[in-house]
Parts: sequence; structure tokens; C-alpha cells
Amino acid sequence: MTSEPQPNGLASLSAQRERARRSMPTPRHPVTVEDHAPEDAAAADPPAPAEPAAPPPVAEPKQRRPAPAPTELGATFKVTLYVDRDTDEFMEAARVEGLTSRPKVDVSRSAVVRLALRRLMDEMSPAEVKALLASQAVRSGGPGRKRR
Repeated sequence: MTSEPQPNGLASLSAQRERARRSMPTPRHPVTVEDHAPEDAAAADPPAPAEPAAPPPVAEPKQRRPAPAPTELGATFKVTLYVDRDTDEFMEAARVEGLTSRPKVDVSRSAVVRLALRRLMDEMSPAEVKALLASQAVRSGGPGRKRR
């Protein structure tokens, strides 16, 4: 009887795993250092401000608030808004008017609602809005939304 060494199962599995590994292919278009180097040292440095800007002139106080500049408006938030048919048709007519005018103006329904709310904020206080809405008749007489 010949004594042949028994094959080591773990060694054969490790060898098989090493053969199965894939190597990264060489790049077709190698990147060189010159491709990413700036052409001029001055181009890499940001330009320094020439002189500080003059402060804006102080506006005389008015009774009505001025409309905020677009940079002052801040982030917008998504809200759900329910409107009646006449209001929806008006917002659609404003959108069509903006699209057919020259130059074209993007008049979205959201922009129309923001404009209307800014004008309402200029003309009325929240207490006045509440009083006006309380004096109007309630439109909904139904049972409301079905609950689960």
C-alpha cells in the first residue's frame, strides 16, 4: 500500500478562490499629471475683491411693506391648496397669458398664489383675515372626509 498524501480540502478551496479573482484591467486612456495641473498659477487663485461695496441707501419708512426681493424670499415649501373652479380658471388664464406673451414669462399657479398672498399680507392683518372669513357663509355642509 502506498501512502499518498491526502489532499487538503481548505488549501484546494483557497487556491480555487485565488484563481477566480478578477484583476483590474489597465486603463485605455491613462490620466497624466499635466492634464490636471492649472495652466497659470494666477488662474488657480480666486480673484481678490477690488473694493467693498457701498452700503445700500436707507429707504424712507412707508405705510406698506415693500415686496421682498427674490433673494429675501427664502425657501419655498410644498403645501396642498384647494381652490374653486373660478380661481382655477383664473390661474390657468394667467399661465396662458405668460406663455403667449413676448418675452415669455413663467407664470405658474404657485407664483400666482404667492403674489396674491403677498398682496393680502400688505393689505390685511391676520386678525382682519380671520374676521372677514368668519363673516362669510360656510360653503361646505357635507359630512366631511370618511374616516377609517
